[in-house]
Amino acid sequence: MDLTIRNARMLDREGLFQINIDDGKIVNIGKEVPEESDEEIDAMGNLVLPTFVEPHIHLDKVLLAEKLRESGSISEARQMVRDAKKKFTLGEVRDRIERVIPWGIENGVTVVRTHIDVDEYSKTTSVEAMVELKKKFKDLIDIQIVAFPQEGTIRDPQTLDMLRKAINLGANVIGGLPETEASERDSKKQIDELFLLAKEKDLDLDVHCDVLPHFKNIEYFTTQVSRNRYEGRATVDHLIALSYYDEEYASKIIRMIEAASINVVTNPCTMISSGATHKPPKGRGITRVKDLVKAGVNVAYGSDNIIDPYNPFGDFNPLSNGYLLAYGAQMNSPSDIESLVRMPTYSSAKILRLKNYGLKPGDNADLNVFSERTPKELFRVHGKPRYVIKKGKILVENKRETIQNF
Repeated sequence: MDLTIRNARMLDREGLFQINIDDGKIVNIGKEVPEESDEEIDAMGNLVLPTFVEPHIHLDKVLLAEKLRESGSISEARQMVRDAKKKFTLGEVRDRIERVIPWGIENGVTVVRTHIDVDEYSKTTSVEAMVELKKKFKDLIDIQIVAFPQEGTIRDPQTLDMLRKAINLGANVIGGLPETEASERDSKKQIDELFLLAKEKDLDLDVHCDVLPHFKNIEYFTTQVSRNRYEGRATVDHLIALSYYDEEYASKIIRMIEAASINVVTNPCTMISSGATHKPPKGRGITRVKDLVKAGVNVAYGSDNIIDPYNPFGDFNPLSNGYLLAYGAQMNSPSDIESLVRMPTYSSAKILRLKNYGLKPGDNADLNVFSERTPKELFRVHGKPRYVIKKGKILVENKRETIQNF
């Protein structure tokens, strides 16, 4: 046996368990499994979870704020990034991303889906940089690349060809942003084009949808998911406008989302400030998380942006992001907190359609061992895992300093 974790506490199971790991897989889990092991970890009665899965981050934009002033709105941030992309080089993009990837690993993130811009400004430069880093870090972190047409496909017809090139380079998922088009008709046309490309290449769709309050692209997108039989293969990000719809229309949309098995990703750390320029009452920048969860929709949350014009902060820590969502979405009941801990784990894994993910024999031994016993404590402290394990190997051991009584 390569590794044994003793005295592990698990979600939905009473008591403490021993987890035996060999050749990168969980071999067995039990109350008492007398096996010799090359290496042992004593979880000391604390939580062990499957690895964190980051379902939504823009790694091509990380650290841009180190050289740019802060933006005052989403539209201003988009323009600042647009200007910055004109100067992107493969080396510059690669260097910024390479600085940030270790932050995620230290925080227990070893699977990532990242949206990478493909447009008239950056071309496929950022995708090329991301493909290089995906190979470089392949033993530490698994990366899915979303080819993201930030500037639209109707506004710039060349973008579709660049999306095809990005796929040939190694992009795994098709992204989109319908609201960036000039009209509702063009927004629908973009959605149609994305489905055609996704079906042609047999790739999943992960689309920014209704980021600003006055859009209603989700209804058309949902009908196209069903029409194209893409149930379970489509994700919408942000969906902030859903919080502004009247109750009757919002309920209708939620039922449609659930029926089409569409995943939803909310991004509180960036979008909570999206209504900064609005008059009171100011929006919280998140979708109807509790209503969606109650309806049976698969909901997760993402980091979105880290130290760029959209977000001056960010630490690539799913627990601090979940802590913020707990307040923003007013999720403070035991069942709410249980949902929160599943969002960066099982819910995100479902979005990325990961195989052999979890805590049962045969699953990949990609785990985090914490210093906390309950989900509530995880989010209250929102620190780093004590151990980060990937493919059965200990990648990181985080030492946690404690304040001594005096």
